[in-house]
Amino acid sequence: MTVDSAAQEAVTWRRVLASELGKAARARSVQVLVALELCLVGFFSAVVGVPGVQAAALPVGLAGVVIAGAEYPSGAIMLTVVAVGRRTRLFWAQLVSAAVVTALPAFVLMMGLALTARPYLDYRGVPFDMAASVETVVRAALVLALVAVAGALLAMGVRSVAVASMVLALIMGAAQMLGVLVQSLLTMAGGTVRTLEWVDTVMPNAVIARLQGVAAIPASSWQEEPIATVLLAAAWCLPLFLWGHYRLTRDDF
Repeated sequence: MTVDSAAQEAVTWRRVLASELGKAARARSVQVLVALELCLVGFFSAVVGVPGVQAAALPVGLAGVVIAGAEYPSGAIMLTVVAVGRRTRLFWAQLVSAAVVTALPAFVLMMGLALTARPYLDYRGVPFDMAASVETVVRAALVLALVAVAGALLAMGVRSVAVASMVLALIMGAAQMLGVLVQSLLTMAGGTVRTLEWVDTVMPNAVIARLQGVAAIPASSWQEEPIATVLLAAAWCLPLFLWGHYRLTRDDF
């Protein structure tokens, strides 16, 4: 057995994952973004009575961008790919790292609040029982993990932290506002602005709200069913998944 083959056999999925988790947790920019995420979650939990996932989604997504895209500008990604051997290992390790580093601290914070202060309320102001509070925490953590993974996939696709950050901000902010505005203008009648029902249904913020179980949005859409909501979230993420997977595992650097 040669030295190279022995070294490749020593590279396992667990070691790759541990390495990526360590790099993500030690990155100063990721630490700042996660701290901002926790501040937003804590503020909304204490003041508003909801986990504040939609407000925390942007720093979470940016953290995912940094975790998966930080090595591209310097070219260090090539060294990582050579060291890992199989690019697929690196792909999944970065996705898991993005989800764990961003969602786990928020989950611990929200669970601690749910067990002590019990801050979470439903949309009518009636306090949830413990089971409902725990479900709210789990849903919120899963949504944060999904947003972080989407940010990581976007960074893999564009191979630039700056570009991925700008695109993510546009997708989560300006693009949704523009979509609603355009539909409002197109459906204006009799001096009253009316928006098409599907606009509020398919936009990412609405999908995030339904995934986390927020009932304050109008329950008049066929997409309010849980299975349909999950499928819609998967539809938003699938193009990013395919693009990011191809760019990291098959495309040339």
